[in-house]
Amino acid sequence: MCDQAGLAFLLGSLAALVFGPGPGLAVVVAAALLLGGIRGGWFVGGCLWYCLALWGWAPLPQALEGRDFLVQGRVMDFPRRLPHGQRFDFKVESPATLPARLRLSWYGGPPLHPGQRWRLKVRLKPPRGFANPGGFDYGRWLFARGIGATGYVRKSRQNRLLAPAAGIDALRVRLAQAIDQAVRGVPHGGIVAALALGRRDGIGEEEWRMLRATGTAHLVAISGLHVGLIAGLLLGLGRRLWLWRGSARIDADAVGAWLAWSGALGYAALAGFSLPTRRALLMLTVALLAWRWRRAVSPWRGLDLALLGVCLLDPRAPLQGGFWLSFGAVAWILYALQGRRRPLPRWQSLLKVQLALLPGLAPVGLWLFGQVGGLAPLANFIAVPLVGLVVVPLVLAGCALHFLMPDLAAAAWQGAARLLAALFEGLARLAEIGAGVWHGPAPGLVAVAAALLGTLWLLVPRGMPGRWLGALLWLPLLWPSLPRPPAGEVRVTVLEVGQGLAVVAETASHVLVYDTGPRFSPRFDAGRDIVAAYLRHRGWNRLDRIVISHADRDHSGGLAGLRGRFPAPVWSSAAALAEVPCRRGQAWRWDGVDFEMLWPVDAPLGENDRSCVLRIATAAGAVLLPGDLERAGEAALLAQTGGELKARVLVAPHHGSRTSSSPAFLRAVSPDYVLVSSGHRNRFGFPHPEVVARYRALGAKVLNTAESGAIQVRLGRGFRVRTWRGGDLSDDAGLLERLERLVQVEPVGIQR
Repeated sequence: MCDQAGLAFLLGSLAALVFGPGPGLAVVVAAALLLGGIRGGWFVGGCLWYCLALWGWAPLPQALEGRDFLVQGRVMDFPRRLPHGQRFDFKVESPATLPARLRLSWYGGPPLHPGQRWRLKVRLKPPRGFANPGGFDYGRWLFARGIGATGYVRKSRQNRLLAPAAGIDALRVRLAQAIDQAVRGVPHGGIVAALALGRRDGIGEEEWRMLRATGTAHLVAISGLHVGLIAGLLLGLGRRLWLWRGSARIDADAVGAWLAWSGALGYAALAGFSLPTRRALLMLTVALLAWRWRRAVSPWRGLDLALLGVCLLDPRAPLQGGFWLSFGAVAWILYALQGRRRPLPRWQSLLKVQLALLPGLAPVGLWLFGQVGGLAPLANFIAVPLVGLVVVPLVLAGCALHFLMPDLAAAAWQGAARLLAALFEGLARLAEIGAGVWHGPAPGLVAVAAALLGTLWLLVPRGMPGRWLGALLWLPLLWPSLPRPPAGEVRVTVLEVGQGLAVVAETASHVLVYDTGPRFSPRFDAGRDIVAAYLRHRGWNRLDRIVISHADRDHSGGLAGLRGRFPAPVWSSAAALAEVPCRRGQAWRWDGVDFEMLWPVDAPLGENDRSCVLRIATAAGAVLLPGDLERAGEAALLAQTGGELKARVLVAPHHGSRTSSSPAFLRAVSPDYVLVSSGHRNRFGFPHPEVVARYRALGAKVLNTAESGAIQVRLGRGFRVRTWRGGDLSDDAGLLERLERLVQVEPVGIQR
């Protein structure tokens, strides 16, 4: 073994992630071999290991999408509750031709429990999600967790429970039911189940909001923090008890180490051996072995060995935000506490750790989440000891006592919930200060790396000259150079929002949103989670105008969610939504770019045909946004404009339906590109093949968000069209851009 083996292996995995099996990776591997050395060998090993995992990946083939299958297998963990059903991961035992792991929804089915074996009739589709700049890519998130297909359970007499939960799964189910009964009606009782079993569907949206605002959301996940604290308590307790009553023939350190490791193993088992607990257990194992055998293994060496072990066990781990946050947090703690001649008191060490974690993890938090909790050090200084040293031991004591003294176990769980209620009251007061969460533009990797280096220099021991210079390296992160279009140019982005429409138009100093997409559920809507995320990614902290073409939910459903993040005046043809009604003849000029409302006029037309029609024009051409205009509306618009509709880019009217895009209208527009916003395999069959053929007959190139992800057009000094899924049309994505797309973090509290 060599120093930095884990780091070299990780870098090799990242190289394979970025380049994929192909010529680019071959060049990198050849360079590593030429450089030679053991570290070069570990680097190449990381490349090959990830490629083997990738070659073994077998998602559902596109040809099998939408087909029904009879599958047999096991429920893998506690299902997530949905408004009218549940969502769960399913381990397939047969048929062997299907992916090994599925994510399924079951509406109207019976309550499911982890470990149950079922035979189910399911309809499946390959893993995919929306692909947008700054947005959550569900497809990549599924890949990182090895899920090869998603789908739903069909209503069928063939659906049958084959075997109930057994072993540790049965134990988890019994404890979950007991905890639910004990904390029923007690505020924050859902967090007790989360801390005991990793079951988080009982945590309400208001609780998630408070945790996010104070930077304490990590406390409700069974992670390295809780596993490490419990192991430390058991290590000290085991040593002291054995020194007091045990035999001198057996080393007290050995007893403490075995008790600590066994306790951590049991806690990880209660959590269903989730990925964070597996990482924590491996890191703890390395640390305990080094401590027990008095080996000269530095904490950094132990961290490197744990890094190597995690990458070997799960080659896709670097795709997950928790991987970077957990290893990054431990690294920053080690760095902040190293080099001291005498140990600090415990409360001072905890405060120093929290103060070091904020600047140490803030760049990574901005990169992954687009936000940083400014109150996190103070909130965690209070919450970490309370939760880790009091609440979690109470919760686990309740689990241990339940089978012997159930009344005492219920009292322990209720006591934990009451302590959490007191904690939340304190967090609420902190959140009222108003400096809880700072949102910023998504930084590039260069800015993140510079800020991390700056923090390293700021934390060097006192007496080192020029420590203050480290603050200068934060400037690219705090005051980024935002990529705004130059004067006279507009950037128009059609976001992928499924069956709906959301478009963002940016000039040098102004931004407009045309339609906000649908609202999928109370916890996920396009306005808040796609459009607002894109605006944050682009560095906008305000929105000049929102245009809602008409009232259909696939165009206006995300309005409330967007305005909750970006308040702005609403223009619309729908009286119930409009602060300013859309009218033909409205026009304005932003930064040398002309905006003109071509429609509607007062006429007896249907709602679709009264859509707001917006034309955005530059010296290089125009973009036409016609909403859900249909044939009657197109004909009326042509009559009003005299055919002056020419635009280089047309967003397909009514998503390319057969009732729109009349030949006369298309001839008047004469587009080079037609951009269709539609849902993948949508039930309406949009865009209709006949209409697509009509576009192509004009010589227009047709792009569909369902296939291309977000589509971006730049019009001004030049003309360029890019797509987010599958690479650019005009040039390949750069190395840094590909790196920035790798890691996917599920938005906290959002249940997909």
